[in-house]
Amino acid sequence: MKKKVFAIGLSLALFLVLVSSQAALAGYPVTGSEAASSLARAVQYLHRVQNRDGGFPAKPGGESSQAVTCWVIMALEAAGEDVAGTAWAPSGKSPLDYLETCKDHIQETCDYARLLLALSAAAKDPKYKELDLTEKISSFQQSDGAFFQPGRGEKGMINAHMWSVLALASAGKKIPNQDKAREWLLARQNGDGGFSWLEGYQSDADDTGVALQVLVLLGENPNNSTAVKNALAYIKRCQEDNGGFNCGDAWMASGANAASDAWVIQGLIAAGEDPQGLKWSKNGKNAVTHLLSLQNSDGSFNWKEGLASSPVTMTAYAVTALAGKPFPVNVNYWKQSKSESKSVFSDLTPEYWAYDSIMKLVQVKALGGYPDGSFRPENRVTRAELAVFLYRGLGLEEAESKASNGFADVPKNYWAGQAIAAVVSKGYMKGKPGGLFDPNGKITGAELASILARALPPDKAGSVTAGPYWYSASVEAARKNGLLYPDFQAALPATRAQCAYSIAQLRNVLGMK
Repeated sequence: MKKKVFAIGLSLALFLVLVSSQAALAGYPVTGSEAASSLARAVQYLHRVQNRDGGFPAKPGGESSQAVTCWVIMALEAAGEDVAGTAWAPSGKSPLDYLETCKDHIQETCDYARLLLALSAAAKDPKYKELDLTEKISSFQQSDGAFFQPGRGEKGMINAHMWSVLALASAGKKIPNQDKAREWLLARQNGDGGFSWLEGYQSDADDTGVALQVLVLLGENPNNSTAVKNALAYIKRCQEDNGGFNCGDAWMASGANAASDAWVIQGLIAAGEDPQGLKWSKNGKNAVTHLLSLQNSDGSFNWKEGLASSPVTMTAYAVTALAGKPFPVNVNYWKQSKSESKSVFSDLTPEYWAYDSIMKLVQVKALGGYPDGSFRPENRVTRAELAVFLYRGLGLEEAESKASNGFADVPKNYWAGQAIAAVVSKGYMKGKPGGLFDPNGKITGAELASILARALPPDKAGSVTAGPYWYSASVEAARKNGLLYPDFQAALPATRAQCAYSIAQLRNVLGMK
């Protein structure tokens, strides 16, 4: 039976930035209130199951486990919690106190790595009972760049190598022989694009998600790395109709599960992908929605639908993923890939089809990137976001708007309220039945074309014959003025890149530089 030393392993602060920032507009996770509630309930669950010794058990009521406690520490720190504070010392002992006093004897490479990852996440010294974990792990490196202990039967253990790299990076240590370490891992990629836990074994989505995080950390640029692209293609094949991911490994029964969801989400984010974008959705569902569907009323997460397995560990995995943090949770290492990119955004190069349009709008501050340095061009755009794009892109903030929002679903002081009032006042966007604006509704191509057509001056709009659909005339007017993005499809949601292209074209028609 296959042995997985690391069963599975995104901060709440980052999550809140993404859902509330006017600059970031939309991002991971986009299901703001639901994801925030999910995280809060999960953290409370972890509070309830913490033992008096400060540690955490695999199952509520069981003895504390060093491994489980390490996973929980990383999850809590990712969610913005201070595990060294009094809130996590219910009986005077914190999780860190437990680690210092527990008698578990560690020998395997992955055990050393997991412990160092936890201590680093909590900003603690890398020494454990007088043992410098960074020196210990570094000593495991072989002449070919791989990290493992041959004397313990670990030769060819890909997971030992990957977790060693992540652990050293978490402690701020330069990876010894980094190029060799990267090349060793690249040489272990299977023909299907995936990675396994052990050399020669079949690929699985879990380890492939981890491999993506390690490869980016080791210098692989997601924008042009064939290995990253092949790994992403493999992971995509593991996605099920419910949006979740199965392990993809022959030894495990088929079925999407929380662990695979979590590792895939972290791998996608490290590679500059949006886990909730169209590319990573099936039937309108994705890894995030599937992961949320596995949460129980007490805040814990099931492994699979209706099946609980190691609920404390599974909850720790889910919290880390939902918080938006790849490993190591204390290092924004995915920013490193930007140094090799020709663009100011980690996931955008000059070769991208809408690059020039995006950069024009960035220059006039109509668009912005995300806190992790990405642009996420394939993200779907909400009505509130489009209002802001237009408000800034067409210079409407310079014109005083006397209109009030007046929409039941746009509260006072809403982050996009002024923009919504301005574009509605200009007649570019309209409300919906029942006095609603539907700020979180996704903009379709047809709706975007109608809005663009309304923004055209009369001499540009001209007379257009109505067609078979409510939007036919608007689409024709937009088409005549070159406002439609390539491969325009009226019924599909519009992306950030597509909206950027169309708004940039509209600025040209309006004579705006």
